[in-house]
Amino acid sequence: MIPLKVKASSYPVSSSNFQGLQEMSDNEIEQYFSAILTKDFADNSNGTGTGELNVTTDGSGSGTTIGSITDTKRDDAVGTHPTDGASSTVTTYTAKQVSATASESVTNRPIGYLTSGTTGLNEFTDGQLDTDIIDKTVASMVSGSDYTVGQYSLNSSTPSGGTWTSRYQLDDTQVDGTTATMYIWQKTAATTAAVSNFKPVKVEGSNGIKEMSVAEMEQLVPNFRNRIMDGQGKGTYTLQSSAPGSGTWVQMGDAGGFTDTSKNVTSQNYTGSYSGTYTGNYTGAYAGTYSGSYAGAYTGAKSYSGAYAGSYTGNYTGAYVGTSAYAGAYAGAYAGSYAHDYSGYAGTSYTGYYTGYYTGYYTGAKSYSGTYAGAYSGSYTGAYVGTSAYAGTYAGTYTGYYSGTYAGNYTGAYAGTYAGDTIQSSSSTVGTVRLWLRTA
Repeated sequence: MIPLKVKASSYPVSSSNFQGLQEMSDNEIEQYFSAILTKDFADNSNGTGTGELNVTTDGSGSGTTIGSITDTKRDDAVGTHPTDGASSTVTTYTAKQVSATASESVTNRPIGYLTSGTTGLNEFTDGQLDTDIIDKTVASMVSGSDYTVGQYSLNSSTPSGGTWTSRYQLDDTQVDGTTATMYIWQKTAATTAAVSNFKPVKVEGSNGIKEMSVAEMEQLVPNFRNRIMDGQGKGTYTLQSSAPGSGTWVQMGDAGGFTDTSKNVTSQNYTGSYSGTYTGNYTGAYAGTYSGSYAGAYTGAKSYSGAYAGSYTGNYTGAYVGTSAYAGAYAGAYAGSYAHDYSGYAGTSYTGYYTGYYTGYYTGAKSYSGTYAGAYSGSYTGAYVGTSAYAGTYAGTYTGYYSGTYAGNYTGAYAGTYAGDTIQSSSSTVGTVRLWLRTA
C-alpha cells in the first residue's frame, strides 16, 4: 500500500487550491517522510538506542559486538637497546550496535488506497508500515540520500555533505608521542532540507482526513529502529578489514580505514656501558694484570720451587731438616750456650758461655739438624727447593700476571660494543579495519 498526500495546485494547501488526494512517489516518501524519521533517529542517538553504534575501551557498551580496533604502543622508547620488543600497551576499542527491541506505540497511522480485499481508504497495518514506508526509509539512509541522516562513517576529518557530528575518537598512539586520530561520525543534518509539501495524511476521527504532523510521523521511529535490527540486514554495520562475504556492503569513510601501527624492532650494533652489579659466575679465561692484595691462607700441598728475593724479618721457629752444608758467612750475634768439646788444652772440657761475635767462615761438610730458635734479620736470596707444603698466611701485595681460568664473582663495569634489538623511529602496520554498512 502507498501512503496518500494532499494534492494541490499550490502550497500551502487551502480550500481554494485543494485538488484531492494522491499516492506519494518513492522520491516524495524519501524527501519528507524518511527525512523526518531519520532526523529524529540522529537527534536522539547517544549510543544506547536501538540501531545506534557505541564504542568503548572496556567493552561496557550495550548491544552486539560488530568488531574492534586496537592501538598497539611500544613501552620502550625509540633507541632503547637491548629490547625484546615484546612489551607493548594495547588499547582495544570495542564497537557495538544496540540490538535491544524498541517499544513501538503507533496511534496515528498514514492511510492508503487498496484496490483489492478491503478496497478503499485504509490505515496502514504494522506489516504495511514496515514494507511500504520504513524499508524505503532504511534504503534511503544507507544509500546516502541527501534528504536523510543517521548514517555513520569512519574518517580522520569531517565527511562532506550535510552536517556530521563526531561520536567517538580512535587514536593510534606511538611511544614517541605521535598520534594518528580517526573518528566515527554520524550525519546529523541533511544535505538537502526536507520538502514539507509531501506530507502524508491520516484519518482524523470523525473530522475526515488531515495531514500528519511531524510528531505523529515520529511515532514510527521505534519501528524504524527495530527494522534495522530485526534480521533484514539493511542498516547494520561491521568493523573488519574487508567486506563480509554475504550480503551487499559499502565502506563508510576513508578508504584506508583505521591503521594500527607500532615502532619497528631491528637488531643493530651500538656502544654502551654496563654499570650495574653483576653477581653471577664468570668462568671464562682472564689474562689481565692483577695488582691487588691477597690476605687469605694457602693450605694446599703443592711445593713452592721458585726464587724468593724479598726480605724476611720474622722469627723462624721451625726445624731445618735439609742435608745441604751451609757455607755462607754468618755475622750475627750468638748468645746461646756452647757445650762442645774444647781441644785447646788436652783433657780439659770448657763448659762456659761465649758472648762475643764470630765472623769467620764455617767450611765444614757436616749437616746441621738441630733446632734454630733465634731471630733472623738478613735477606735470603736463594731458592727454596724443599718439598714441604706452606700452611701459613700471606698478607703482602702481589703484582703479577694471571692467565688462567677465573670462576669467581664479577662486580665491575663493562663498556664496549653490543649487538641487539633496538626500538626504531620507523613504524609498521599491525592491523587495519574499515567500517562497513549493509545496504542489501
